[in-house]
Amino acid sequence: MVLDRFNRPLTGIRISITQRCNLNCIYCHHEGERGKIQQEMSVDEIIKILKLSTKFGIYKVKYTGGEPLLREDLPEIIKKSKEISAIKEVSIVSNGILLEKFAKKLCEAKLDRINVSLDTLNPNKYAQITNHDGTLIEQVKKGILCALDCGITPLKLNMVLLKGINEAEVTDLITFATEHNLILQLIELVPAHNFHFFKKYHVNLDKIEEYLKTKAENIKIRDDQNRIKYYLINGAEVELVKPFHNSRFCANCHRIRITSNGMIKPCLMRNDNLVDLITPLRNGASDEVLSQIFQKAIDLREPFCK
Repeated sequence: MVLDRFNRPLTGIRISITQRCNLNCIYCHHEGERGKIQQEMSVDEIIKILKLSTKFGIYKVKYTGGEPLLREDLPEIIKKSKEISAIKEVSIVSNGILLEKFAKKLCEAKLDRINVSLDTLNPNKYAQITNHDGTLIEQVKKGILCALDCGITPLKLNMVLLKGINEAEVTDLITFATEHNLILQLIELVPAHNFHFFKKYHVNLDKIEEYLKTKAENIKIRDDQNRIKYYLINGAEVELVKPFHNSRFCANCHRIRITSNGMIKPCLMRNDNLVDLITPLRNGASDEVLSQIFQKAIDLREPFCK
């Protein structure tokens, strides 16, 4: 186990494998990436980085984007990730549109978990949030059911709360999640790079949290970013992700990020401390040199909210 300067161990890594996406969600922070789409990492480069990360205690990987299912080689990436003995969990974040097409291949590759972004069950609001056809909701639902049929569980729904758009739909999403044995993850909007947008749409989760307390038969706090999970009387599982102005959230952050063009990103909220890993890797740097670069990125990690 390797600790950063704030005594936080690293257990997980989020690797963005593409900036491409088939939606254009109004709140998307693009995993903190800015600028034009650049050359994507190859399968071998991704696996090389993942193997390197295990030397620092990392045993979980989540593949993100963009939309990771736009890469036809995602099942291969997952399969090769699962072949690394130190990696105990492989998951992805997806908008679910292509999930029906890929579900069987993902199952065969032994994917452990999926987080599907679904912020609303209302087609008109879906169109407003994603800037695409609202009827795509039905495609997302089909993908979720296909993944469940293949045995990929648990499956989480990611719902970003947006003031004036979907904040009144929490109970509807809880019902939907309960009906299909899903975990609902309610996510607080973060400022990212547009504070005006944040002020307009940010929802304080305190009232929702009070509501969940009245419906819960059990409450647990996860070590991962100090997240609170509510087990409701009706069998639903609801998890709150409250990163904004939350020092406990940052103090319990055990992950590091890799951008789609191979930069190590110590914190989602910062772009002034990226560490170039892909250039030396492509230039044939030794494992020792690459490890030193990775350690440099760990040394740059610090809580965004203190």
